[in-house]
Amino acid sequence: MSIRRVLGDRPFAEIGDPSVVAVDPRRGDIVAGGDLGSIRWPPPGTAAVDRWPQYRIGVFSAGDLACRHLHHSYWPVNSVGIHPSLPLAAVGTGRYDGSWDFQGELLLVDLESGTVRTALEERREVLAVEWLDDRRLRLMVSPEDRDSDHAFTHAFETVIEREDWAAAGDRTIGFRELTGPRERRVRPPDAERARAFLRDRGAAAGSPWELRRQVWATETLDDGRVLAALQGARLECRLPSGELQWTVPDPDGGRQIHVCADQRSAWVHVRHTGRVTESGWRRAGNLVQRIALDSGRSLEEYDPGHAVMFTGGRGGWLAVREAWPAPERGQTVLLAPDNTEAARFVLPDHEHFAVRRAAEPLFVQRPETGAPGRQWVVTVALEVTDGTPSVRRLFPLDWDADRTMHLFAGPGTQVGDDALVHAATLHDHRGLLSRNSFVVRRRLADGAPQWEYGTDEPVTALDGDDHTVFAAFRSGRIVAVDAGTGSPLWERVLHVSGLPVVPLSLTAPRPGRLLVGTVDGRLLDCETSTGS
Repeated sequence: MSIRRVLGDRPFAEIGDPSVVAVDPRRGDIVAGGDLGSIRWPPPGTAAVDRWPQYRIGVFSAGDLACRHLHHSYWPVNSVGIHPSLPLAAVGTGRYDGSWDFQGELLLVDLESGTVRTALEERREVLAVEWLDDRRLRLMVSPEDRDSDHAFTHAFETVIEREDWAAAGDRTIGFRELTGPRERRVRPPDAERARAFLRDRGAAAGSPWELRRQVWATETLDDGRVLAALQGARLECRLPSGELQWTVPDPDGGRQIHVCADQRSAWVHVRHTGRVTESGWRRAGNLVQRIALDSGRSLEEYDPGHAVMFTGGRGGWLAVREAWPAPERGQTVLLAPDNTEAARFVLPDHEHFAVRRAAEPLFVQRPETGAPGRQWVVTVALEVTDGTPSVRRLFPLDWDADRTMHLFAGPGTQVGDDALVHAATLHDHRGLLSRNSFVVRRRLADGAPQWEYGTDEPVTALDGDDHTVFAAFRSGRIVAVDAGTGSPLWERVLHVSGLPVVPLSLTAPRPGRLLVGTVDGRLLDCETSTGS
């Protein structure tokens, strides 16, 4: 597999949405912290991708703005300070965990080698860093937990002194050194100021920067054009050349794409958050919209009154169902290939099942609330009688009847007319379990497994055809598996300009081609083969 081209590329892409930026006054290096965004969507299987480090720290060259070093963080980047004489940056990270503790860390980043040291013995939110001179580093740190007096309004200021910070070891700053006078907490970093800096630097270098993250969905059209839904664009369309034909800007961005049967339009949906815009305050809400693919203009749209999810069937059928409904709810609209409403009904106790190329819309049926039982894969018939389609059970989601832990359904694709290949993850309250993520091929007739491919990490996206199945993982791996036998054919860890990227969506439009949407907002147009 090789990456033919990178679409949606721009400087500083590696860090996502910037929160703080610092410039080395001697070397001109740019150190920026940012947020790539969560990959905890859609709801089914989200427990399988928790604890993923979504925050990034990048070191960029002053001239070409190339990212030389990239590091991840489990906490937001709050502050960056460049050492007065050493090629060294102090990076403060952390936040309140929503329950009890203020967690984070102080990182020491070598700007030349890229090595990182964790300076604090224990986790602690670091709100601000400032070098007073070559030996002294001023810190503002949060209390350990919410039990402290004025925990949410005040923090502790302290000065840490070392003779040579280049020789400071890992976890050598203990609890006693973090005590000091209580001061008012500093304001959070000015993200808009950081964004403006990246825009100005990108423009000066002739490479405009724009905020793009989380390519949740990507599709190709028969004429070679490429569609993508991501944070920053409700839907964008690129010509076969890769040039942007049109875009529908949206700060929240589209989540799913359903290309209509005639490929002249596509449905998207957005869950808008409340935010301040140039025209004033925009309330939170939800949008379902059909967009013309020749121009990006809206053909029809409505607010369903709740978040939705799309589940498609072959031939252009689409089920638009309420997301995260209460047990007795689950409003569902079934749209025919000509985009007219074929049925409106309630589908309670069901979850989204992200299966591409399914003959009929598939869902996972949960046991009734409070009742023991198994989860079932069910199908919604496309023949509508008396205004309501029939719902038919196919087989239990878990193919191991003796298993007691909860199984989360992952993405999948129908292979031929008689098989389903999908991902699944076992999970308990302690987190993801070793070797308990799977890609499995099952007979549609009875759910019997035909092969299993086990792995230690959850699948973020999956697609394929009758011959090859491609699975993407949060580590950046793409694995090609023989669709008939489950034997691995090859695997590749995705890198762009030598740096790892995380695949979030993918589509295999034809043999030999794979289109991958990344967490940092780029599209990788790839060629595939059976070679490693």
